[in-house]
Amino acid sequence: MKKNLISVAVAASVLGGAAVHAAQHVSPDGTGQVLLFPFYNADNGNATNMHVVNTTDDVKAIKIRFVEHKNSDEVLDFNVYLSGKDHFAFGVIKNPNGTGGAVITADNSCTVPALGSANGSYSGSVATNAAGSTTRIQPFVNYQYGVGPAADFDSSIERTLTGHVEVIEMGVVGNTTVTNPGAPTPGELSQQYATMATHDATGVPASCAGLVAAWSADSGWGGNPSLNMTAPTGGLYGLAYHINVGAAAAFGFEPTAIAGWQSGDDADEQHTNPGTNTPSVVDGVKEAVVYGGPGTGYLAVAIDTGDAEADSAQAIGATLMTESLSNDVMVNAAIGGMTDWVVTFPTKNFHVDTGTAVIAPFTKQWTGIAEGATAGTYKEVPACEAVSIKQYDREEQTTVTGLVFSPKPPGTVASICNEVAVIAMGPTGTASALSVTTGLSTLGSAYAEGWQKIGFDDQTMTVGGVKMDGLPAIGFGAYKVNNGAMSYGNASEHKTAATNSAVGG
Repeated sequence: MKKNLISVAVAASVLGGAAVHAAQHVSPDGTGQVLLFPFYNADNGNATNMHVVNTTDDVKAIKIRFVEHKNSDEVLDFNVYLSGKDHFAFGVIKNPNGTGGAVITADNSCTVPALGSANGSYSGSVATNAAGSTTRIQPFVNYQYGVGPAADFDSSIERTLTGHVEVIEMGVVGNTTVTNPGAPTPGELSQQYATMATHDATGVPASCAGLVAAWSADSGWGGNPSLNMTAPTGGLYGLAYHINVGAAAAFGFEPTAIAGWQSGDDADEQHTNPGTNTPSVVDGVKEAVVYGGPGTGYLAVAIDTGDAEADSAQAIGATLMTESLSNDVMVNAAIGGMTDWVVTFPTKNFHVDTGTAVIAPFTKQWTGIAEGATAGTYKEVPACEAVSIKQYDREEQTTVTGLVFSPKPPGTVASICNEVAVIAMGPTGTASALSVTTGLSTLGSAYAEGWQKIGFDDQTMTVGGVKMDGLPAIGFGAYKVNNGAMSYGNASEHKTAATNSAVGG
């Protein structure tokens, strides 16, 4: 559990009786308006199955966005309309007709666009199964980082094989009957959008086609995305499990849930056309509540520097700030032990790929193509962040390692460069417990069994009168034991240590 997580009651008291949903915070209940899945994996026969659940009676519009591992460039997003108590299941797999990732689902919940649709060079497919159900596959794309004069040096579709997932509630969907001024003869037009998304007794929504058509009509969402929409109310939860049938291993994990991400009278404006890359996680309110440690309690952080995107990025980043990550390491050869750490910086892109100055607490900028490079000599300049590493065995022996991750980034200090880092514990060439090769790095382990701390010692930001050390990070450790023809997998969320203090306090 993260130290920055708080209860709604605490949030209200910290804000001096202000509206309960007026500040972002990590939800202690595991439900919220935003879900941050730290990892998906479609590499080397892997699949990641994910569920998003609406625990409320409201019909909700949500955005699901997949982002690749290097720079969190978007590789696919779409709108999903969940009826009350709905459960949307989907998976990430390797594209059966390509070399990148893809999303697959047999779920009946309405998506806009409908999954399995045309999409340039990466069009989807629809298959009707023997039992009458439908399976839809939609490939990931490289349009954001691999097309046009600003294309990255690494424009490969294989970048999409690993990454992370954002789920954002855009608002609650309702029903209305409105005047239709655009009709040849102005009259009443029934817009029962909530009813269209609601499943009938057979488990099928009333009219997914009607929701698709609503985005094409000037009298519907095409002309006014806020029509029939009210502010998000939260209540979403998620779970995921990574599975590799060939390796006989599975690892379950959960997303981090952010509550209070959006509120207010204009919050329904987060409902956007599926063809846009908004809203993003940095479109939330510019307030957060963070934990200041024993004797300090919770601190309200209100951010207003005049840079709206930077403020929002720092607000959600504040909820995830940690000075270090701690977790087990188990590489005991006697039992075929393997350990991967997944370390994800879900807001990093908005800090380091700004086109201008890097935004704290990150310290380095991302450049997909090095400035001034000539044709044939382009190279990627990753936004590497220095870290410290301390390892302990099971009997209190410890070492401060001088090791660096492999492949080695520029410089001699240990650094994490990717926005989703998969780190196999062991010497160079160590196999991954998660069967990953795309973007994989390795880190030597001093002990066969014990634990490790990765510290963010050089990063800090001061906003809203609060100084916060570290980086916004989430993730988990994945542990695999091989026992002959059988193997076993387990995952454990990283433990965090928030260090936040009022300036001058």
